[in-house]
Amino acid sequence: MSTPIPMLDLMFFLTETVDNPRHVGSVLIFRRPARGGGQTVREIVEAYRRTRPRPPFNRIPVFRKAGMPVWQEVENVDTSHHVLHLALPAPGSNEQLHQLIADLHAPMLERHRPGWKVYVIEGLAGDRFAIYHKCHHALVDGESGMRVLRQSLAESPRDRRIRTTVGLEHVPRPRPTPQGLQDMLEREARRLARRTLSVGRGSLRAIEQVIGGLRGYTPRQARAFTAPKTPMNDPIYNARSISHVALPLARVKSVARAWDATLNDVALCVLDAGINRYLRAMGRTPDHPVVALCPVSLHDPGSKDVTTNVSAIFPQLGPVAAPIDRRLRAIMANTRAAKDELKGLGKDVAYAYAVVAFALSESLAIASPEALGLLPANVLISNVRGPGRPLYLNGARLEALFPVSTLIVGVGLNVTFMSYAGQVILGFTANGSALPEVESLARYAEEAFAALERATPARRKAGGRTASRPRRRRARNS
Repeated sequence: MSTPIPMLDLMFFLTETVDNPRHVGSVLIFRRPARGGGQTVREIVEAYRRTRPRPPFNRIPVFRKAGMPVWQEVENVDTSHHVLHLALPAPGSNEQLHQLIADLHAPMLERHRPGWKVYVIEGLAGDRFAIYHKCHHALVDGESGMRVLRQSLAESPRDRRIRTTVGLEHVPRPRPTPQGLQDMLEREARRLARRTLSVGRGSLRAIEQVIGGLRGYTPRQARAFTAPKTPMNDPIYNARSISHVALPLARVKSVARAWDATLNDVALCVLDAGINRYLRAMGRTPDHPVVALCPVSLHDPGSKDVTTNVSAIFPQLGPVAAPIDRRLRAIMANTRAAKDELKGLGKDVAYAYAVVAFALSESLAIASPEALGLLPANVLISNVRGPGRPLYLNGARLEALFPVSTLIVGVGLNVTFMSYAGQVILGFTANGSALPEVESLARYAEEAFAALERATPARRKAGGRTASRPRRRRARNS
């Protein structure tokens, strides 16, 4: 069975290189159950290897000589190639785990096999183990990938069923085919007309932004493609540096309520403050505000679709040297304006706009953006909603999870923030050749959140309470 590859998913293949693969990952750290946990890991490995992968995890891309590329379903998948059982040497520290994940994340996935791998990693200190999922971005996006992970886990340690991520029923059943030829032709004609119009309008909007960007940056008017030149825009090579930090969700919510902001606003603010401090420490202070590329999900509530379905906004973040409170207000205003503009396009046009803007951004990065003075963004920041309650796999408690993301050409820093069981976890994936260490960036973001809390008047905190110091995890691969 074959199906056409959607436009945005196809872009992930067309822009993929050895130095900059297009896969995403997630790391889940578990603690074995106190009783009966001796065979926990072996049972998980065996369950994955016995699994018959379901769509989209049984698909490979087929690039035909004539016609559009298609997904082709594979009948027999060699799961022994896709599921690997590894072990860390003593002492099994978090730093060792992060180093291993950075190494595993670097290589491209093979295209003649379904684009995913699962690494089950033993040997972590404290009777823990980890599972690293690696999957091509054309198969899943962040939101759908998190939904898959959530469905594979249990809400009780007594539930010892092992539901593999690649063996779940993900794709909705196809809609009934119209009975008559006339019905089928009318349906296809409407679909073609809608797509053609959407691509045209999306392309027009992206081209208008490029033309505006040629006029250069001005503080008086937001213009696309005028991001400052930073180390995040240096050439990307096949090395990654990774870090993550966990913030208490209750405290983040308290600050957001106090400023009438969203959790996204607060996360963007502390990341922006951390990035500007990081650049100052490198001696590379930007001359105007950093610009973020923020994916926006277009999935309908309750949708079971696992394929990529997103658009994007490119908000300018806070003033370079602004205090934390002024920075937050500026980000709130800029992101709301960008979201309002995107909503005005409608879903079909918003999706087409993302495809065209993504293609233009990649083309400019491959060409000479300095010659034209056009840079679309400095950092890609996305938000994935994670589970609110503790989860389990084969009786083992999930203690932490964090994303390991892809990098797009010309944007060498990807930050994904997500929630899980009372935490907001910021995961950093960076171009190791230009940003060889991001441990300090994670620490600066953590300290920026503390500064934002201090700048929030106590009377406005709406019940905010003192909590334990945020926990930071980090590693480097250069």
